[in-house]
Amino acid sequence: MEHISRRFAHCGIALLCLMTASVSLADDGRDVLGIRAGMTVEEAEALIARARPDSHKEAVRNHADRPLGFRYTDTGDPEKRLGKTQIVLGVGSGGRIWFVGQAQNFEVGERPDYATLQKSLLDKYGPPTLPGPAHPPAGYLRIKYGTLWSFDAQYRPVPGGPRHFLSKDPCLEAFAGDNYSQTWGTHIITPRRTGKHCGMAISASVSFDAETQRVAAFSVTVTDAAALYADPVHGEESRLFVDKQKKLEKEALGGQRVEL
Repeated sequence: MEHISRRFAHCGIALLCLMTASVSLADDGRDVLGIRAGMTVEEAEALIARARPDSHKEAVRNHADRPLGFRYTDTGDPEKRLGKTQIVLGVGSGGRIWFVGQAQNFEVGERPDYATLQKSLLDKYGPPTLPGPAHPPAGYLRIKYGTLWSFDAQYRPVPGGPRHFLSKDPCLEAFAGDNYSQTWGTHIITPRRTGKHCGMAISASVSFDAETQRVAAFSVTVTDAAALYADPVHGEESRLFVDKQKKLEKEALGGQRVEL
């Protein structure tokens, strides 16, 4: 097990070095596998082919049965829908990527140390708005932790900390949506909508196995929330929701009275 830990440490920012059971995160941040918002599908697939040459591609649809994008699973058998690694791309109406997520499940002998994985995430994405625990408690067979990075409409990091209040997070809605992962033990959440005050949302989910003191599975997602909100098709629900909220707030303020 020690040589596995050393291998992860030597990989640095790349959580796992493009091997059989591997995940690679590029060094420039705000991306997954070097894939970032604004790329074309062709540009993203060139990176996927380099990291996952045997991935099977399938089109996926959103909750409204509209084309969402594509899912890439590490299997050459289309009938084998569950894979160890998966990548999901959300593609906007203009053909540009607004979402990228990756899920990874580890065999027992491949599982990284929790602290090593967390350090890689923080080194790559910077201080989180809502951090996960530094040290998972013992006594649980399996438990999940989430870490969130929020960026405002100008794509500036939203400061947070352990006492961060999600209710005031401009990206709160961008962390909720539908799960497109078929990798056991983790998920890839693609948001249904977002608000106009969120620029980008990054999330990491870690499934920790206390029995082995290792990470059993994890996922990372990057959402260009501003691109989602502005998209003429995918952003429709977001804009309608914001308009509805404004109307309700206006009606509430208009009906207020102060008795003197």
